[in-house]
Amino acid sequence: MRKAHPLPGRLVVKRATVFAVAGLLVGLLQGSASAGKVEDVAKILREDSSYKVRVQAALVLGKLGDRNAVGALAKALNDENNTVRAVAAQALGRLGAPEAAEPLKKALSKEKDKFVRSQLERSLAGLGRDGGEANTRTRMYLEFGPFTGGTKAGTGSVLNALRTALQEKLGSLNSVTFSLSAEERASFAKAGRLGFLIDGNVTQLDESNVGGTVEVNCDVKVMVARWPSKSIIMWTSAGAAVQGGSRPQDKESARRDCLEASAGQLGDDLKRFFQSQGG
Repeated sequence: MRKAHPLPGRLVVKRATVFAVAGLLVGLLQGSASAGKVEDVAKILREDSSYKVRVQAALVLGKLGDRNAVGALAKALNDENNTVRAVAAQALGRLGAPEAAEPLKKALSKEKDKFVRSQLERSLAGLGRDGGEANTRTRMYLEFGPFTGGTKAGTGSVLNALRTALQEKLGSLNSVTFSLSAEERASFAKAGRLGFLIDGNVTQLDESNVGGTVEVNCDVKVMVARWPSKSIIMWTSAGAAVQGGSRPQDKESARRDCLEASAGQLGDDLKRFFQSQGG
């Protein structure tokens, strides 16, 4: 059976993802938390002009587990960006500090965004006696869009293979579900559950003949949006290159292999994102 293998002399996997922003902060997660470390990240959360960087800063403060971060995260509940406010609320819930209850309640009293409100409510519930049990039952719902691509990408089962590979990768997360009953859909927001839409498109799927074999290059771009509002949160992309035979069935198999290889990289990025959301 033919196996895909890298093209000689070229990089097989190409990646460009918003998680590059997180690289600026990841070093601060090494070792134990300290007041200086918390203040460094808190300053980024307060002052950086990019909401994506502020989101990552809020995530890091939650992961550091230092209650000295409560003040900075409480202020971030007033951030102009909905996602920053939501992640700050999640981080406060993760810290489990009783002093976070008052700013969470205050923010909830004036918050209009449904997604942010759900995160504020979850964190407040987590600070109460019954919060732990309620959060244990919470599951994250992931809905997959149709994915799109060029004419070649749409032939056969290559797009289905891409979706299936991503779903298998994300299925390893403990709190993820890919289906909801009609009743669950109706009460989704009230239950404090997280929902996301995953969709994307094949931006490149090219073939060329080299030495009697087919070379396939592919790139895939994937977005994550809130569900059901479809408000986009992030984009990530990945690509790969494989070789195959010259027969028609070999070409389609090579296209499928290329997209599945890209899905492996995309799945890693998406797993990190959903884990940061409590997955």
